[in-house]
Amino acid sequence: MAESAQGALRLVLADDDEIVREVYRYALPADGFEVRLASDGAEAFQLYLEWQPQMMVLDIQMPEMSGYALLKRIREHEKGWDKPTAIVMATAMSDKSDIMDCLQLGIQGYVVKPIRPEEIASRLASYYQAFIEKREGR
Repeated sequence: MAESAQGALRLVLADDDEIVREVYRYALPADGFEVRLASDGAEAFQLYLEWQPQMMVLDIQMPEMSGYALLKRIREHEKGWDKPTAIVMATAMSDKSDIMDCLQLGIQGYVVKPIRPEEIASRLASYYQAFIEKREGR
């Protein structure tokens, strides 16, 4: 798996719920994930520009800029790049039309909240591995 120099996957988690952010921080081991947290889409986009994470987890409904709007903005920004960012959407809604819209914009997966903390790291690692394999044509 492509990782940062410290051996950890650089990940931005964007969710307006502080408890959700803390659950992710607690559930993602430091030796596997280097995590930055954002409380809204605008803050997440700034982290994306400055830190260039390998993966982002975006809540669909956030203030300032929704996860869906942020996803569209990131994909627009990445046009012409050979190394796009892996993106996973998080939603409390199970509305399939939201997920289908996101899939059309090239997400790597989604999680329905609440997700069990013990599943978070393995689910994100699995999505990232599939993303890398697809990008490398394996």
